[in-house]
Amino acid sequence: MKKFTKIFAVALCGCILSGCSERLPFVQAKPDFSSGYTVKAKINCGKLKAAADVMYNAENDWEFTFTEPKALAGMKIRLDEEGLSGALGNLDFNVEGNDSYTLLPEIISNAVEALAKTPAENRTVSDGVITIETTFNEQPVTVTADTTGKLISLKCPYYSLSVDFSDQNKIKIQDSSSDNSAESSDNENVITITPDD
Repeated sequence: MKKFTKIFAVALCGCILSGCSERLPFVQAKPDFSSGYTVKAKINCGKLKAAADVMYNAENDWEFTFTEPKALAGMKIRLDEEGLSGALGNLDFNVEGNDSYTLLPEIISNAVEALAKTPAENRTVSDGVITIETTFNEQPVTVTADTTGKLISLKCPYYSLSVDFSDQNKIKIQDSSSDNSAESSDNENVITITPDD
């Protein structure tokens, strides 16, 4: 048994020293990009500089609330299986695809969902940053996140688009019938959403 342990330890050290550590399953963790979260997005697209609070509920279920510039502040764009819809205060309106303010949420949601669907072995990991290459309308898009699953950036040169993400928090749906809220097992920020009865 001791001989086997020594051989395994030597083989493991040799593998790490030879640079194959990123291929070891316990070194390259697979964070969960598919759980619900909110994140702030600073968006640069050509001359447009905008900011939005983004909520990802599930696949094909996104909500973007623009906070900047003033002309877009308060506008909500929702993407779901029925397509795009918009709201400004109490006013709901139909949204045409490919307008600049609707194209941005489409590119972002498409690329971030691609990150969630990309197998760990097809992701590039370097210095704690995960990178994937995907496409939108056949144009390249690069998305980065850290190894805990928090988004960092998105770049789509064809549309002159770059996005910086910050303040990502998990969404934890709390059942209103339950009296005590479960505490998060780790130290991550969690936003609790209690459904209306």
